[in-house]
Amino acid sequence: MKIAVTGGSGGGGHAVILDLIANNYACVNLDIRAPKETLCPFVEVDLTDYRAVFKALEGIDAVVHFGGNPNPDNDHFGAADRFENNTLALFNVFNAAQARGIKRVVWASSETIFGFPFETSAPQSIPLTEASIKQPQNGYALSKVISEDLAEQMAALYGMTIVGLRLSNVLYDDETAEASFQKIPGYWADTGSRRFNLWSYIDSRDAARVVRLSLEADLDGAEVFTVAAPDTLMSQPSRELLATHFPTAEIAPEFGGHDSPLSSEKAKRLLGFEAEHTWQRVLGVTRD
Repeated sequence: MKIAVTGGSGGGGHAVILDLIANNYACVNLDIRAPKETLCPFVEVDLTDYRAVFKALEGIDAVVHFGGNPNPDNDHFGAADRFENNTLALFNVFNAAQARGIKRVVWASSETIFGFPFETSAPQSIPLTEASIKQPQNGYALSKVISEDLAEQMAALYGMTIVGLRLSNVLYDDETAEASFQKIPGYWADTGSRRFNLWSYIDSRDAARVVRLSLEADLDGAEVFTVAAPDTLMSQPSRELLATHFPTAEIAPEFGGHDSPLSSEKAKRLLGFEAEHTWQRVLGVTRD
């Protein structure tokens, strides 16, 4: 199969291409900028240009859509820019895919729909699942909510399988990366420093693997999956963190230890996914 990966020059897209190539898929990287490392053919594409997207998807069997502006916005100008860019790019990819007869698209939704950065919102119940209420707080998160709705409608309209992955904060085993595993011990002194996404994370390699599993799984229609490592990246127990920062949240009886407040049980059940790379394994240390 030949897979088009939009945003393949970014960190997450790069990890996806690495994993797909290692598992005998052919890839093409569709991005507005060239990659630092060329792993597969690269096509420069502005995803907001529909004709360019349609042309780039010729001869493609499936699409992984990671392209877009990944930064949550901090003001109304940023909100407008990110919403316009992300929703238009996503529609163009979905629409060009259906026009090309492509029946499977896997795309990056986001954990932000749950209430990121949890400054004026709070989770009602823990753990959060695909059935939890959506509380988008900015233009970026709103674009993801609208995109999930769009995926549902277009999958039904065109008989496609469209899989949205609500990925937690993707971390890299690279001390030079902005989102680096090596920074984790520095978070422990301030429990509020990572409350913005409920102290959760996912290794880039696990994020890439869940993409591949989503391409291969026996699924129909539109599906969304929350994807996170099974634990938090904090040294404090999860119930202690929640009691301090979200005391009104209703916590499931079985939730405890250092469990992540983001549940990946649906991904485990339908995709066979379990995270393999915890921060302790990556860093070779323990919470003690």
